[in-house]
Amino acid sequence: MFTEIASVGTSSGVQIYDLRRGTKLGQCVGVAVGARQSFGMSDTWLAAVNEKKAMCHVYILNRGDSSSKLAFPFPEEISCVQVLDGGKYLAAGAKSGRIMIWATGSGRMLGTWDAHYGAVTALASSDSVLVSGGEDAAVHVWVLSQVLDQLAHGDKAVGPIVSINEHTMAISVIDISQAGILAGRGRIYTAGRDQTCKQWRIHVGHDGEQFVGRAELLATFLYSAAVNDIVVDAGETRIFAATSSGLYQTELYAYAKASPDSIKSKAELVALGGTSDAVYSETHVQYATAEADIAAVGLNHDGTLLVTGAREGTVRVWDTSSRQCLRTISDKQLSGGITQVSIRLAPPQLGGPQAQAQVGLQRPEAIAEAMVAPRVSSINFAPLQRLMRNSATAGSTVFEATVKMQLAGGRENMAAFDAQLCCAEPYSETGRADMRLLEALQPTDGTAKQQQLQQQLEQLQRHSARTRALNDELYQSAVTEWLSARQGKI
Repeated sequence: MFTEIASVGTSSGVQIYDLRRGTKLGQCVGVAVGARQSFGMSDTWLAAVNEKKAMCHVYILNRGDSSSKLAFPFPEEISCVQVLDGGKYLAAGAKSGRIMIWATGSGRMLGTWDAHYGAVTALASSDSVLVSGGEDAAVHVWVLSQVLDQLAHGDKAVGPIVSINEHTMAISVIDISQAGILAGRGRIYTAGRDQTCKQWRIHVGHDGEQFVGRAELLATFLYSAAVNDIVVDAGETRIFAATSSGLYQTELYAYAKASPDSIKSKAELVALGGTSDAVYSETHVQYATAEADIAAVGLNHDGTLLVTGAREGTVRVWDTSSRQCLRTISDKQLSGGITQVSIRLAPPQLGGPQAQAQVGLQRPEAIAEAMVAPRVSSINFAPLQRLMRNSATAGSTVFEATVKMQLAGGRENMAAFDAQLCCAEPYSETGRADMRLLEALQPTDGTAKQQQLQQQLEQLQRHSARTRALNDELYQSAVTEWLSARQGKI
């Protein structure tokens, strides 16, 4: 059996528990997780956004390691993050409405663009598709390869392939089905403060070399209060909604009785809702939970266990078939309030399947637990750039730093350096003699002299650009080493 972990975000950090046993496996302290999507995980690291200031804290997922190993500022205040492609990339939505994409291995900012008129409140990804929702009640579907290609070519008119504007209040959460959106079979679920959850089918096609698409509304589900979080099972048969008035389970399909005039003798399974019919709150099944305001909800991989987190600080594990509470996790670190719940397979260092395989299937469980899982000594995560660099002048290097600082007298020294490069006679004695010989052999109408000066000017411009890029990389390398040394002392 695979080991699954439940990560719970609170105002005091992120707490990690064994889903089936309820034992605490680790914690990440020193960061206030204040939004529903304020941290993201890979197999080796966890990146969390600090609610109180625009800082990112990166933790190594090891037992006993609770402090951050890397901390750096974001370009602006971040409202939500999303891990892409198993941790190779990180997407962040800002309170200004911008979306930013980084390569975590080098820290390079791959692209940034204006996505919403208000803050970005929800992000979801599937393959190379990113879906965003914001306070402007809009939902946009982006093809990342298409967007990044447009940004690389200097195209500022970046737009989504699909825009949805059917919600009337801010978007709270977005869930994507496991079917591929680019294959034309994907469905997305959007929920917001307008007490509704909507089911969409995204149709994607090609218009020349560009992706185009449209959204088809399949169903609308109404709840009695604002929807804080939703999760859909892998088979897309049930929706679990965490609202301000409790926890609800919505069946997406129901058996309809055969009419007397029908040739079918048995009841058939039909989908609920439709473009003209809404599923009201009376048809939803409510869980008997003591907490009213459920902030976050998570579902395990086979859909049998449901984890809920209340704003007051209570975590419960439910059996989805009987809707009975199996376990209540009590931890003083949860008293500050819960904002996010995430469930995933445990990595090897936290008791995942690879660690169990190393122990051996024939050994007693007590011996298997006593054996120490392999620890992660380093992570492939570099400080993220605050500005997007122009790839035409300087490529991605390992020396890309998080911040750029202006040294005292730096502008004057650079101006003097440029003046020395652009001197009136940049050639040696031999070079000047060759130039005089060429001038004597060429016509004296001034055209050749003008072309020669133009070539010299272009050569000096290229030389200056290379020198500036080299100076920038050397400076960034020094700043990176200084930040690393400072983190080591802390």
